[in-house]
Amino acid sequence: MDSINIKGLEVFAHHGVYREENVLGQKFVVDVSMQVSTQEAGRSDDIRKSVNYGSVCDDIQKVMKNRNYKLIETVAEEIADMILLTYDDVRGVNVTVKKPWAPVMVHVDTVSVSISRKKHTAYLGLGSNIGDRESYLDMAIDELNKDKYTKVTRVSDFIETEPYGGVEQDDFLNGCLEIETLRTPEELLRLVNGIEK
Repeated sequence: MDSINIKGLEVFAHHGVYREENVLGQKFVVDVSMQVSTQEAGRSDDIRKSVNYGSVCDDIQKVMKNRNYKLIETVAEEIADMILLTYDDVRGVNVTVKKPWAPVMVHVDTVSVSISRKKHTAYLGLGSNIGDRESYLDMAIDELNKDKYTKVTRVSDFIETEPYGGVEQDDFLNGCLEIETLRTPEELLRLVNGIEK
């Protein structure tokens, strides 16, 4: 996968655990590497086929200036989420947030946090054999789409199947979903368990 890189973006902001950091503020330095195919843009010489790194820089500044965070870990997560949720063509992102002259009791040039996040494709089976089965399946799809980190990208036809194992139950209506999500497998499991309940 190709990458578009931003290195050394300086932003004056007010992040930190101590009150003085929130009041006085300081310079932060951000590096970003976005995994995205640049082939179509490169062959066409058309900015509309690429990710505009100028817009990304503006959006990073907004994330860092619109709210104060205690931890640069949170700043890094907010930047990664913003990029992956705003720019559809970006498949993954590496973010480093550096804090020069951090207020610790020893001399350091800088402290930093680096994270890697990406979009995942997952497949889910769903089924119901109680009440208005199709409405329940449609509701589950709607609930998945309400989660800001998850988007249903494809839905199979629903098919009717008999219960397995000779049990006395009504027939099931079953289907499969393709989703794109920023969630980890464990987070996704908690999300679908909550919808099921």
